[in-house]
Amino acid sequence: MVEKVRLGGSDLVVSRLCYGTEPFAIEKGPDGLKSQGDLTPEQGGMVLRDALGMGVNFWDTADDYGTHPHVRVGLSLVDRGDVVVADKSNALTFEEGERAVEFSLESLGTEYVDLLLLHNVPLRSVHRTDTSGKPYESGNLERRMGALRAWREAKESGLVRAVGLTTHSTGILRQAVDVPEVEVVCTTLNLTGMVVEDGSLAEHLDAIRAVHDAGKGVYVIKLLHAGRLRERADEAITWALRHHEFIDAWNIGMYDTGDVARNLELLDETLP
Repeated sequence: MVEKVRLGGSDLVVSRLCYGTEPFAIEKGPDGLKSQGDLTPEQGGMVLRDALGMGVNFWDTADDYGTHPHVRVGLSLVDRGDVVVADKSNALTFEEGERAVEFSLESLGTEYVDLLLLHNVPLRSVHRTDTSGKPYESGNLERRMGALRAWREAKESGLVRAVGLTTHSTGILRQAVDVPEVEVVCTTLNLTGMVVEDGSLAEHLDAIRAVHDAGKGVYVIKLLHAGRLRERADEAITWALRHHEFIDAWNIGMYDTGDVARNLELLDETLP
């Protein structure tokens, strides 16, 4: 039986294994050896349905992964109330936040979004290009409070169940501790420390613990560094699982139910 936990003080109860949907539509792996990324929405939706049957009720996507169609199909194949969907947006302002909610609901084909997150919040605002190649301003936390306020209003009206942010930054984790609007935090973590933008790996771990101790939900991504650690997958995943005292769930990019089964085995072997 897959263990489920509540994400911080939210009403979301999730499996400790989170289904990262990126590999459905985005090639992953070391440079020159990238693979996956070729599932149709129908194929991906059936994988998600089967993963739910294996106990994985926490599905993670974003507005630029190209996997909204896959999640939409998956939701159509199951009881909507059995799934917790996390979506992400680069929205900055209140108005952009409102549009992000509308886009998420429409593209996912759902009446509500369980968890809506500010995507990849940097310590200092920068200009980036999203997965689809579209340039955008990635605002820092202060710059994006307007979007967060829009999502809090959407929560009051029942369109969103919980809100938060994702970040690669240790500094942003520290800031999030004192922002009551942030209920859930998703951040990077792997044994190489290569996806931490500022601070050491030890400092990043300390900041994650502080977020958890502040009563916020915590889940982590990039355990395999976007597939670059695929050949060390068991080692890398097991290392991340050992920090279970202050991490609620682990988002692992998975391509099929074989990946799900192996990762569930690792959870069973590693978690107390």
